[in-house]
Amino acid sequence: MRKRPVCLECKAFKKSFFSNLENGDLEKLNFEKSASLYKTGQIVFQEDSRAVGAYCLHSGKIKLYKVDNEGREQIIRFVTPGELFGYSSIIGSRHYLITAEAIEDSVICFIDSNFFSTLTAKYPDINKELIKALGSMLNDAEDRIISLARKQVRERLAEALLTLCEKFHTEGCKDNNILKLPREDLANIVGSATENIIRILSEFREEGLISIEGRTIILKDIEGLKKIASID
Repeated sequence: MRKRPVCLECKAFKKSFFSNLENGDLEKLNFEKSASLYKTGQIVFQEDSRAVGAYCLHSGKIKLYKVDNEGREQIIRFVTPGELFGYSSIIGSRHYLITAEAIEDSVICFIDSNFFSTLTAKYPDINKELIKALGSMLNDAEDRIISLARKQVRERLAEALLTLCEKFHTEGCKDNNILKLPREDLANIVGSATENIIRILSEFREEGLISIEGRTIILKDIEGLKKIASID
């Protein structure tokens, strides 16, 4: 990381929790926060470790997950630039409830809980945005549970590809959009064995829905995937 990130210069600043801060408080935030580069596969924080603040993603991608009793990852969600994550200490927990891992080289800003509390006391809208984000995550979790209960693996995989496409492409999911994700992560999202995911991806490729180049998946037919996923 050659240059320490400055909030106003961040491409995702307008969608961040701090976009309404006054200039003086933005300067304080830039001074108080720390920023670090995390390489692909590097752990940002571990489940059950002490929670001491919140993180804001400047660039890159992060996956958040829990590990079950058999050592398998259960992916909770992915984080894209401008999003806040790891805010367990902000909502009253002493420990992080999940693990955060960089899935590509990522620059992450860290704000300690004391300074974050100072900001939320002055800017109540930050708390409102936190509540809104938590509500959205709860809705997503409910939708995922319903999908796991009602849909077959083929439908769930098509749905997951579309959901990730929307998540990683802020301009909207379009034909020829690219996804770079390990097959194991896709399997964890869909709730199936990795070999099943590989097999169904091959079927999608034969049907002209996607193309595959190594770990890269290129979505070729969004409407076709929507039909399989039963999405209007």
